[in-house]
Amino acid sequence: MAPNFRGSTGYGSKFNLMDIGDPAGGDLSDVIAARDYAIEKGIAEKIGIIGYSYGGYMTLLAVGKVPDKWDFSIAGVSVADWVEMYDLSDSFFKGFMETLFMGKNLELMKDRSPITYVNNVKCPLCIIHSQNDTRTPLTPVLKYVQKLQENNKTYYLHVIPNLGHAIYKIDDAIDFLLPALIFLKKMFGN
Repeated sequence: MAPNFRGSTGYGSKFNLMDIGDPAGGDLSDVIAARDYAIEKGIAEKIGIIGYSYGGYMTLLAVGKVPDKWDFSIAGVSVADWVEMYDLSDSFFKGFMETLFMGKNLELMKDRSPITYVNNVKCPLCIIHSQNDTRTPLTPVLKYVQKLQENNKTYYLHVIPNLGHAIYKIDDAIDFLLPALIFLKKMFGN
């Protein structure tokens, strides 16, 4: 399933702006509702959450805030800590955060940061991140991984050298997808 959660495109500008002031609030509820629907209707017996960039952020937050809902997860080039990200990110992403959080709202940034909930993670987690990502720098993700390690969580970390935030070439896509496929094979075999 690929839910078109609040803040996505396709339903007009008002829908597209619904995350402003409420990142990973209503949109996370939408993702959880899609997950619950899939279980209720018998579409799947096991459910994972997978995302890239903001979707990677939603993945990390979901497995921490509602850990009993997920059997596995894959997060690509994600945000792990909004507060630290603000200080490390490029000017474009700082502007994005100021819009998303309606200013530099440190309390909301902390509440909506996956690192705040890292101790709750239960499912196996695959984190794939780019070494040279200026939009979502690696350092906060490594701190998130360190907390996973300290709490004996099951995780796999794959850092892609010489890649930034965006995927421009087929080789870049393969660099991202291959670790995800290897992780899924370990989880489910075949």
